[in-house]
Amino acid sequence: MSTSEGNNGNTQNPKDKKKGLNFFLVFLICWLVVVTGFIAWFLFRFDDFAAKYEEQYQAALPYHTAEAITQRFNDHDVDYILENMTSKPVVTVFEDENVVTEYVASVLNGKSFVYVETDSSREDEPEYYVKTDDGLLVARFELKEDRSVTLPYGFKAWEKESLEFYTAAAFSADISAPETYKVYVNGIELNETNSTTELIPSEHTQYVEPYAEIPGTVNYQIKGLYKRPVVTAVDYLGNPCECIYDSVRDTYVVNFIKDFEERDELEEFAISFTSTFANFISQDAASYALDKYFPSGSQALSYIKRNSSRELYTSHGSVSINNEEIKDCVVFTDDVVYMEIYVEQWMEMYWGSDEPEVVPTDAHVYFVKINGRWLVGGIRY
Repeated sequence: MSTSEGNNGNTQNPKDKKKGLNFFLVFLICWLVVVTGFIAWFLFRFDDFAAKYEEQYQAALPYHTAEAITQRFNDHDVDYILENMTSKPVVTVFEDENVVTEYVASVLNGKSFVYVETDSSREDEPEYYVKTDDGLLVARFELKEDRSVTLPYGFKAWEKESLEFYTAAAFSADISAPETYKVYVNGIELNETNSTTELIPSEHTQYVEPYAEIPGTVNYQIKGLYKRPVVTAVDYLGNPCECIYDSVRDTYVVNFIKDFEERDELEEFAISFTSTFANFISQDAASYALDKYFPSGSQALSYIKRNSSRELYTSHGSVSINNEEIKDCVVFTDDVVYMEIYVEQWMEMYWGSDEPEVVPTDAHVYFVKINGRWLVGGIRY
């Protein structure tokens, strides 16, 4: 015999199972949608964050500041460079600050510039060179953190810390001048503090001793100039005189003047002496003919009279002096003048050609004024 009680206790309706399964499936799908949506939202937000982070990171890189500074060079902004130099150029008393402005402008003129990170640059202390396109270094600058600016994500802002412009005061002036002359560089008179050596005695003094002394030479040197200087001089009388630039030695030379009020008078005396001297040597003038040209007791005159070259001339006819010329004149002082005098003796010979023999004399004579009268102090042979 069977009963229905046991069957009712163990039997589940298939429809109920289907309903429970459908609910779980719906839950699972919803959960997946939510998770997927969250992931998508998270990825979107992360991508947006990453993009903004990268943008801020790139904007915070120091090279942007370096570019801005370098652009000042490309804009030829002389005022910016002068105002931002950490160390101002040292200008000598012979120039003013305007010369530095002109120098910086000349360096920038017609050039374009780029920046290059230096070998000593660090992440926390960026450092850069400014160079021309052809590689010439003109400046160096350092950056530091700009604490007045707050950037997102803790990034640093940068600003200029120092700027060094490579100013090259490359010009100088080496000057040689007589000690009795005044020399000026850019209008500023030089003095003994500008001299590089002690006074150099003149080698010409030996020809006028013991009657006079010739001024020595002073050498000056001026360094640290930003442009080629203007060198001028005045002679011992205060008159402007010539200052020659020797490009080979890179030296300015102030020579003694070559003209003075009594030059015509002295030239006449010099030609008269040289003519008499030539005639004395050729035995066409007496031994006493030269006495009036020399001071009493002159060693130079004594040497001439002892010179045996007079004996070299053979017998000849009359002589005349022609083609007189003053080839050089140097005025050392009011009382000492050097002259190079040229004359020609035209000498008639007793045999040979009917044309006279031409005997040139080129005399190098130092004249001294003694008691208001010009005399021969010495002769350079």
